[in-house]
Amino acid sequence: MAHHLENIFVSRGHSLKEVLAIMAVNKKDSSIPPGIALVVENDKKLCGIITNGDIRRAFAAGMAVTDPVSRVMNPAPSVIVRPDGGEILPRVIAEIKSGRWPKDRLEKIIITDPKGHVLDLVSFYDLVQKSDTRFKHIGVVGLGYVGLTLGITLADLGFMVKGYEINKEVAEAIRCGKPHFYEAGLDRLLSDHLGKNFVVASDFSKENNCDVYFIAVGTPLDGNHIPNLGHLEAAARRVGAVLKYGDAVVLRSTVPLGTTREVVLPILEKESGLTAGEGFLLAFAPERTIEGRALEELRVLPQVIGGINHASSDLVASIFNVLSHSTVIVESLEAAEMVKLVNNTYRDVSFGFANEVSLVAHAWGIDAKEVIDAANYGYERSRVPSPSPGVGGYCLEKDPYIFIESARKRGYALRMPADARAVSTLMVERVAITIADFLQDNKKGANAKIAILGFAFKGRPVTSDVRGSTTLGVLEHIRAAGFKNINGFDPAVRPEDIKATGVKLAHSATDAFRNADVVLVMTDHPDFQALPVRDLLATTKKPSLLFDTWSLYHPDEVKKVKGVVYRRL
Repeated sequence: MAHHLENIFVSRGHSLKEVLAIMAVNKKDSSIPPGIALVVENDKKLCGIITNGDIRRAFAAGMAVTDPVSRVMNPAPSVIVRPDGGEILPRVIAEIKSGRWPKDRLEKIIITDPKGHVLDLVSFYDLVQKSDTRFKHIGVVGLGYVGLTLGITLADLGFMVKGYEINKEVAEAIRCGKPHFYEAGLDRLLSDHLGKNFVVASDFSKENNCDVYFIAVGTPLDGNHIPNLGHLEAAARRVGAVLKYGDAVVLRSTVPLGTTREVVLPILEKESGLTAGEGFLLAFAPERTIEGRALEELRVLPQVIGGINHASSDLVASIFNVLSHSTVIVESLEAAEMVKLVNNTYRDVSFGFANEVSLVAHAWGIDAKEVIDAANYGYERSRVPSPSPGVGGYCLEKDPYIFIESARKRGYALRMPADARAVSTLMVERVAITIADFLQDNKKGANAKIAILGFAFKGRPVTSDVRGSTTLGVLEHIRAAGFKNINGFDPAVRPEDIKATGVKLAHSATDAFRNADVVLVMTDHPDFQALPVRDLLATTKKPSLLFDTWSLYHPDEVKKVKGVVYRRL
């Protein structure tokens, strides 16, 4: 029998004093549920249950320590009858959803055989840990890069997933099987599961009600680099309104430290009328995938989890253990929130250092790539990244500011992240200045053709995401310098997104190079590296500038084309 339950068996005739003594002895045994006694007959047939809380209330009502247990016990405890081979958890879920069980019973579920003999005493969360969690219905709030990839991956693993997206155009596109961004393999998975394991829902009521809700909405910055939590608060209200006892809520959005506990938790409790950690479970589990490989990394990266209590962490871990090879449980909601900020801020600072190396090397007339390659070669303690035309992307341009704001709230001013952000801005300006200087030095007018290759915020892994792209910053500076004839091409980005920046759409790299005065390569997209650059440069208007910000082409190869000036960071 599990937990040495015979040690908490008492008879109807035991006095309250005797029961308290038994509870006190059993308190030292961690394998036995504390503060509980099961009232049984001689053959271990269940008669009722009594807790230390029942006894305290009895004493408050004037009962004596010598009174028998039979006067205080609950004769109708929560019981699940388990036939041979029966599955317990779905029965418990059915009782919870039906509302037949009071909300305080999930920690004391008694398992009996068909004749009423006690087999086990478990909590709802014990059952979840021991079961295949894929029976659970998952709700995902926010079907952007984070939510849609997570939702469709969970659907592929057998979960029933209901996704909600406030943007009606995006929601309708997904319903039609058309992802609103590029992610390798996403369209195939959506085709496989749409309308089956994955449904785009208009709300979470009735048949769309779920057991676990992942919140994956955006937390954009305002003009002062302060996170705007409006979308998150709205999502919390939407989920809180449908929460039932035993559900779980998992935040996936990147937030300032303390947001889960101080902002989301109160909203969920107010809307649901339940208490976090008791009526519902709450955890933070940061998204750490890289765009372009999200579906792959969801299944291989360790998932970090911080819950409001152990039950919350354990439940979320049971879901992620189906998804990934490993989970890492940290001690608090705030620790989990900080993990994501540390990951992305570290990357931003390291990229900022590489870019400062580039700026110093440029001032000394030294090739920065040559220096960094030499510094890294065979020297495992040094892994300096390559310089880049600024550091962008929705996460890397945002998360360091969220980390800065989190530190500021506790009276500490972060230095390195702020400096790294400043260097990124400086690199964007440097790229634009290099182009403007070349055009002015060669007396090319305001109508000089500038071709930009790369509008996504990165080239590898391939993504269509233009949010936070440093190309947009370079564009702003080039236009401010008076140059308007700007052409753009990116094989991964939707044409309408390139047109939305106000540049002329080039339909191919060949189209972009033809008669260009400047060719600016802004991402390391694999297609750009594979270009026949000598042939294409031959079609440019001489003298021309090839600004290869990612060092995709060998300088000696470019020099074979007369009239072309080659620059790299």
